[in-house]
Amino acid sequence: MTEPQGYKEPVTDDELTELIDRGIMNSSGDWLDSADLSRERLKATYEYAGVPENHLTPQGVSTIVDTSTTEVVEAYTAIISDLFLSNHKLARFVPYDDTPGSFAAAKDASAIVNYCLFKKNNGWELMSQWIKAALLWKNSVCRWTYIEDKKHEFEEYERISQAKLDELLADENTEIVGELQFENDFAPADPLTSMQPQAQLMYINVRLKKTIDRSRVRLELVPPENFRISRDATSIEEASFVGIQTEMTRSELRKHYPEETANITEWDEIGDNAYAGSLRYSEEVAARKEITGQEYISGSMVEADTPLEANKSVTVTESWLNVDRDGDGIAELKHIITVGDYIMYEEDIDSIPLASITPIDIPFEFYGLSMADFTRSSTLASTAILRGFVENTYLTNYSPKLADPNVVDFSALQNMKPKQIIPTNGNPVNAVQQMAPETISTGTVPLLEYLQLIKEQATGMSKAAQGLNDTLYISGNSEQKLAAVQSAAQKRIQHIARRFAETGFKKLIAGIYHTMSKNMKGMIAYNMDGIYGTVNMDDLPKNMEVEIALDIGENSNSNMIQKLSKIGSDILPALNTQGAGIVIKPEAPALLATKLIEAMNIDSNDFLEDYTTDEFKQKAVEAMQSQSQKAEVDMGLAQRKAAADSALAEANVGFTQAQTKNTEDDNAKQLAVAIDKHYQEWADLNIKATKEGAPIAEHPNYAQIIMMAKQILKGE
Repeated sequence: MTEPQGYKEPVTDDELTELIDRGIMNSSGDWLDSADLSRERLKATYEYAGVPENHLTPQGVSTIVDTSTTEVVEAYTAIISDLFLSNHKLARFVPYDDTPGSFAAAKDASAIVNYCLFKKNNGWELMSQWIKAALLWKNSVCRWTYIEDKKHEFEEYERISQAKLDELLADENTEIVGELQFENDFAPADPLTSMQPQAQLMYINVRLKKTIDRSRVRLELVPPENFRISRDATSIEEASFVGIQTEMTRSELRKHYPEETANITEWDEIGDNAYAGSLRYSEEVAARKEITGQEYISGSMVEADTPLEANKSVTVTESWLNVDRDGDGIAELKHIITVGDYIMYEEDIDSIPLASITPIDIPFEFYGLSMADFTRSSTLASTAILRGFVENTYLTNYSPKLADPNVVDFSALQNMKPKQIIPTNGNPVNAVQQMAPETISTGTVPLLEYLQLIKEQATGMSKAAQGLNDTLYISGNSEQKLAAVQSAAQKRIQHIARRFAETGFKKLIAGIYHTMSKNMKGMIAYNMDGIYGTVNMDDLPKNMEVEIALDIGENSNSNMIQKLSKIGSDILPALNTQGAGIVIKPEAPALLATKLIEAMNIDSNDFLEDYTTDEFKQKAVEAMQSQSQKAEVDMGLAQRKAAADSALAEANVGFTQAQTKNTEDDNAKQLAVAIDKHYQEWADLNIKATKEGAPIAEHPNYAQIIMMAKQILKGE
């Protein structure tokens, strides 16, 4: 039979395991080919812990080490961790459109992912360690995995009613186990007639099973010595091979993969254990244990030929690679778990559940640079100089002596104590001479200061930037200078934080949401900072755009508060004053208030209604219309009052002039009084009518009266 055109032979199991072995051997991080990379991480570990390395300094009494690496890593870790983790709102999903449902979905997705991150996985501790590991060891990898954890509880109920059973079964996680047993009984007899009723009562005996679902997305950091990636990779997504190797005993393997190992019959044939202990007891593991004071157990203590079968060590390899297993000529992304040459697990996937961060990226390379890489050369040099200081001080305090053995007792001189009498044979004046130690070069202190400057320039983390340099605050140093120093450091820190956010954290958050939406169904309850809620996973879209709520840059919370406050205090009132309020959206005030409250990291639901609903928008439109009508009434009232005030002022002027010109002119005086009385009556009626929304017509005799008054006052 002729195969269809384009048909390819599928990759066999033997070919697949060979591809994996080749991927491991050709990867960065393979224990056989990672001497340089591993050595760099090893140096960083010792430098961080302040463990001395004497390759630059002669062996002496001093073991002092410059701790710049520790200071820089800890300072960066504290600041960046605070930027990411100061609140429990790291994940923020973007609405896919401007509909209320979209806003609600984004809010629900943000709530459940933050709950998963901070409550189900102790996110603060894990994320801060992720950040520190990258700052110290170039790169750090975090993975996410869906863990199905369902437990069953059984309980028996005797003689319960059907109504009670229905109540228990209302819980979708509760089901009947076995067959129902029914018991019939008569209702109690009537105490007055002692007659037994004919109606019967039915009771049920039942055994119920309740499923408690503790399934979750688990997050964990990958030890750097266990991670593998193809050497030509620039990212995890573009890598031809990605792997994680882990050392386990056969017992641990059976517990971790009970179903996958059930079919293994010939354990000695799944692969050799020649490298037993190479991962679990590597130099990097030993270094981490050493600096914490733990006992180091060498790999030689775990023998491949131990007689205890369950304790024999095996290497488990998780691989992610593209391979054509179905023979369609197209390589699919696979997740494969192998132990030796035995394939325990294989599945098709759409993405690799790993995210990596690096503080200083190198274009076109996966591995970047750490803070330790920038402090190493100056730290080694300053360590040598500091040891010279200590050695010189020691020699000054305990300087060597020259002694004449014919005059002085050597043993007594070597073990001198206060008030001790040393026997001499002859004149002791010239018998003992003290050797003066070499003086420290005058250029030593400036050199140390220069090395400190180099480290600060390389890392961007100066004492001034941390607020630890008192000299920056002395007279003559302006606030502008302080602000400039701190701003330069902040920009460096913010750049690294933004790199972490856009490369690793964003992928992690998206991966958590994708995994939850793929594996979790129905209602999910959450509790974050005292806020309880439920989310129906079936109502959420499978994929959503994610943002990282990082409080830096133009869109930081502090900047957003200033901008939003400016809109509320200046822009919106100006639009209303200038008659341009028609362009303002009805929901604008609520939206402004919501964003202000959220910028303060406070849940706006505690204070405000949802401004995205149609009901709210309708209420907002009606409120704006009512305000507009009221404004029109108020404006009409103000205009009429202004006209009345003007007429009154004019009449009063005329009255005063009439009194001055001819105080005995009774006609003029009476006319002026009549004008004033007439104005008051008209003004009162007009103002009352305006308030009631029914303005009256202008007084018919108003103009004529004013004209008559003017004529009389002029003597015409």
